Amino acid sequence: MAITGILANRELDDYEKDDAFNFKEKGDAIKGFLEYNIETLSHNKMVVLYGGWGTGKTSLMKHISNTIDTNIYRPIFFHAWEHEKDNNLPLSLVDCLVANLETGLTENLKEFMKAAYLTFKSFASGVSLKASTPLTGLGLGMEVEISGDKIVTSLDKAFEKDIPSFFIQNEEFKRKFKLIETELLAKSNATKLLVLVDDLDRCEPENVLNLLTALKLFFTYSENTVFFCGIDKDAVVKAVRTKYQDVVKSEEYLEKVFDISFNMPKTYSLNKLLRVYFSKESERDLFVLEDFFNRIAFTNPRHLKKVLNKYEIIKSFATNSTISDNIRQLIPNVLTDGNGDVFETIYCLFFIVLYEFFPEKFTEIEHYNKKIEGYGHIYLSTLKRNNPDSRVELEAITMDLINKKIPNIKHASITSILNDVKSFAKDGFVRFLFIFTEANPDTFAPFLDDEMDRYPIYFNKSEVLSLFCKFLIDNKDNIMETKSDYKVWNLFNMAKYLL
Repeated sequence: MAITGILANRELDDYEKDDAFNFKEKGDAIKGFLEYNIETLSHNKMVVLYGGWGTGKTSLMKHISNTIDTNIYRPIFFHAWEHEKDNNLPLSLVDCLVANLETGLTENLKEFMKAAYLTFKSFASGVSLKASTPLTGLGLGMEVEISGDKIVTSLDKAFEKDIPSFFIQNEEFKRKFKLIETELLAKSNATKLLVLVDDLDRCEPENVLNLLTALKLFFTYSENTVFFCGIDKDAVVKAVRTKYQDVVKSEEYLEKVFDISFNMPKTYSLNKLLRVYFSKESERDLFVLEDFFNRIAFTNPRHLKKVLNKYEIIKSFATNSTISDNIRQLIPNVLTDGNGDVFETIYCLFFIVLYEFFPEKFTEIEHYNKKIEGYGHIYLSTLKRNNPDSRVELEAITMDLINKKIPNIKHASITSILNDVKSFAKDGFVRFLFIFTEANPDTFAPFLDDEMDRYPIYFNKSEVLSLFCKFLIDNKDNIMETKSDYKVWNLFNMAKYLL
């Protein structure tokens, strides 16, 4: 069976088809603001879209870029992170603008590149200008190797005879940028440039601040360019605090840089995303799946797509008639075209989450022998406490007895685990929870003496394993009704061998 439900783990190019996060409305609203407030944006050229990493900023910005009225704006996309190796993002932005010119090496371009170097060389010493024409074409009377630190040294020597003051350099750059702005608009119907700066939250803090400072101080003196930046606000706040400590307040810094701000949607339809992958499942199953992700606090859009795409791969194995039985037995009875079990699907999804995003937790709960030893001693301690007159010593009871009281879960099915009343716990459900907890027996100590009503007390931490166990506890009645021959310990091998 071919995999058909996978969404690309990148920006979404077709919002009408792929917008599972309801970003289209936000994107259209921002686009409308840009199109209908030309006069305002002539004086306020810095616009920001705040949103955490993986929340869909790139998708929304691409939507704006692809649908903006081209009679008003010519969009240019600058992926800052792709240029970070240059160590001078302002010069990399210059390179991006030059790359979008449809003319040759004009006099304006020569002068613009020279002015850009003089203005931005102080931002870093390890820059790398990418010019398609040797720098002799800039009127320097010499050829410069285009690589790393060498270019700065060479250009310094070329200009050392007549380097203008910093004020004159800045004024010259602003004047030359206006000329390049005109050339960029010359062969389009647009009257303004819309430069969308993305991926800043993936750059080093120092580089982020350098580019934002350069945009505000130099580029915004142009007449017909609006800059639209996608930023993780928390990342910039940390960068400001690191560089300026308490001298500059991070919030004030951002307010001074950006004239107009928008925020990514705080909420989105997880249900709508799940319908992309579970289009034929019942409303009840969709509700349980949505509740699962919310309860374990796993709601980052990019992370969700990655997990659900991995699930599609697992599902494709389950429905492939050519797959060997050895592989097939690793896969639980996941939901497929209206068939399957929702909780077995959730066990599968949870192990994908652990394996991909919490590997240390995955490893911890796989320590079977360590768990058995710890829980065995708890069982023996309980036995001794309940029989105070007995002379049974813990040291005298072998692990053989422990293993009889704690049968091997590695080879047990879900149903047998849940229904086993002879295990160390008085409730088979405790034994089931044993699978999803760390090798720390103290968690279960109170449950060995008919204290099942105290579940929530011991599973109210905010870490992922506790959250998941609390979800299972709240769904105990439905889980106990499960009739499944699937050996739940196979989930570990499923993750390691198939993901």
